[in-house]
Amino acid sequence: MRETVNLTLQAHPDIELGRERRPLEAFLTFPEAGINEDTGIFLLIDGLGGRANSQYQSDELRPYVADTFNCVAVGVNYFGIARNEVLNITPEFLYNFNRIYGLNLSLESFKLVQSEDDIYRVIAEAVIGRGITSVDVRCQPTLETGRGEYQSWGFLPAIDCLQVLGEVLKSYPLNPGRIIAYGSGYGGYVALLLGKFAPHTFSVIMERGAYCRSELKHIACGEVMEADYIYSFAIRFSDLRFTIAAGSKNPWTIEDELSPAYFSDSHRRIRSLLAEGSRVASPTRYYILHAEDDDIVPVADKDLLVERLRDYAPVYYQRVLGSGRELEILDDSAVKEENGEKELFPLPDLNKASDWELLQCLSQVEQKENTTEKRDTDFSLNNYYVFDCGEKVYEFSFADSYELQVTLRDKPKR
Repeated sequence: MRETVNLTLQAHPDIELGRERRPLEAFLTFPEAGINEDTGIFLLIDGLGGRANSQYQSDELRPYVADTFNCVAVGVNYFGIARNEVLNITPEFLYNFNRIYGLNLSLESFKLVQSEDDIYRVIAEAVIGRGITSVDVRCQPTLETGRGEYQSWGFLPAIDCLQVLGEVLKSYPLNPGRIIAYGSGYGGYVALLLGKFAPHTFSVIMERGAYCRSELKHIACGEVMEADYIYSFAIRFSDLRFTIAAGSKNPWTIEDELSPAYFSDSHRRIRSLLAEGSRVASPTRYYILHAEDDDIVPVADKDLLVERLRDYAPVYYQRVLGSGRELEILDDSAVKEENGEKELFPLPDLNKASDWELLQCLSQVEQKENTTEKRDTDFSLNNYYVFDCGEKVYEFSFADSYELQVTLRDKPKR
């Protein structure tokens, strides 16, 4: 019978904003055949709004990964994962909406709503009669992150994943030379941050369509006139669609430099995968996949990331030119076939490819690599990394007790 384990850990402190943290949850799925000396660890990192304990993750994806890769498959309900859990109509929204459209909408207008869809439809019905099908971006209902959390944008989620990884390594006799991380979108971004913060821990990091930097529209959306989240639905008896933006409620500010929640250049740099000077040589093999017609993360960002990452680690980069079009292989000799460039992930449409398809390809690729080699990790090496981010300095201290301590200090002013 397959073994599954639910872990509950004390979460690492929020060293940036000092918010109280709830216990950290992680979910482990073991290979049906049990573990052996070659069994590794596979971190499956959900994107925003997912759940590591969802039925799909628990009953389908993790069991598949555990058996296919001979790994303990691990999911983490990291900080901020419960994005967009509650939709609220605020006085600020009503003021802007009524001022721009000359209406008198009030909280009383929403007293009969029973769902988020109902809220959006009340807003739509107020303006559709005027021929308006897209609401001004200055009018954004508020989305709250669940569990009393906020959007740390990659930083705390990466620390959470590393903390869980240390606990798993401490608790089970697994092969530290086979530690893999995979994610798409925001989950892929967290995976790439793991490689930045722990460059000697992962054998493989694979991502699809990951972010490369801080996205202010998701961090301080009330101060950035861009859509954080877009909701769209068909208008009845019409070929038109109604579109409205909503914004996450976060404590960060980019306007008030005196606020303790000011999202400074230092906060951006620790989260950036494009900043130079913050990397060390790494044995981690990277598999990076990106659609050229991606309208969320510009392919130019990913090109730059790969260019810089190749100075430190072996990288395979496959760029899909567009839906259903030919593939361009921007490969690295460290991971490509001896007979030249070969398409390792034969995907006609990257955006529609399932996790199963991508991971099946990765399994076939990794079978050709020497994945049984035992090696040290940042934990066993007691590694210590300093990230000089301008006015602030972040320090990551790994211990062979499989603990991680991250500290933040201000740099002395000259």
